[in-house]
Amino acid sequence: MARPRKQGLDYFPLDVDIDQDDKIQLVEAVHGPVGFAIVIKLLMRIYKDGYYSKWTETEQLLFSKRVNVDINIINECINDCVKWDLFDKSIFENHEVLTSNGIQTRFLEAVGRRQKVEIVQEYLLLEFEDIKVYKNLSIKSINADINSIDVNINPQSKVKHSKEKNSKEQHTKIDEVVADELSKKNNEMNDKEFAKLSQFYLENIGPLTPHIGEELGHMFDNHPNELILEALKKALEANATNKIRYTNSILINWKNQLLKTLDDVKAADQRRTNSFNTPKNTRVEPVPEWFGKKDYPMEPTPDDFDIAAEREKLMKELGRLNNND
Repeated sequence: MARPRKQGLDYFPLDVDIDQDDKIQLVEAVHGPVGFAIVIKLLMRIYKDGYYSKWTETEQLLFSKRVNVDINIINECINDCVKWDLFDKSIFENHEVLTSNGIQTRFLEAVGRRQKVEIVQEYLLLEFEDIKVYKNLSIKSINADINSIDVNINPQSKVKHSKEKNSKEQHTKIDEVVADELSKKNNEMNDKEFAKLSQFYLENIGPLTPHIGEELGHMFDNHPNELILEALKKALEANATNKIRYTNSILINWKNQLLKTLDDVKAADQRRTNSFNTPKNTRVEPVPEWFGKKDYPMEPTPDDFDIAAEREKLMKELGRLNNND
């Protein structure tokens, strides 16, 4: 089965002086604290989804219900946010999507270590020069021909790209095609590896619910597959109640120890076993030279010892002492 891919973030950076930003101050000046709260709630929603959020009538109604604010007030605030460039105007008007250049930049920085991140070409505001450093990106189109490649990723840069030489554009397109093919092969390999992980969980632990699938996907994005399988085996051996949590704690511990491969883990386990089997330092008493010899010296004992004579001798000594008294 194909692995569920985590798109959003668990948390996002929020500057302590965000209320000093001119755009935020404009929203707060018109809409008060409610406007500020709406912006923060929208950012939470966007980063939870990824780097953009759809804003159709359905989303508007649900958002209004969740934050308990009148939908008209929310839409007035949204319109002002678009007017003051908190959200990109062209994307909002053409696709009913809330996003911005800054949101996309922070998102890509946050997911830089994931194995694959999918970006919708029509919503992308960053220049090709800005995103080419991220090798894990897979750019897709929402148009019918999703395999077509458009080097003019940012609609705002069409004039700039149209002025480039044809040879340079063709070279860029070739590079994009090669990169896309490599990305597809990597994705197929990753899906096979994740299928092994899912199959192991199903056969040895239990049903693969959507929540479990997402947790496994998060592990897969951050740890080698062979280590995840090994950690799951240890969770089974320990008969852990929450095997996913137990597995994740093992993986984090290995990562903190800089154990990157299964061989590293086995070597660390062997070192730990050896340390347990090695006896502790104890004081060693010197052994006499004669120890263990058959003819070691013994204390001399009298050959003839007359008990009666010795008793009589003692009695005479006691009698003599009594007479003197």
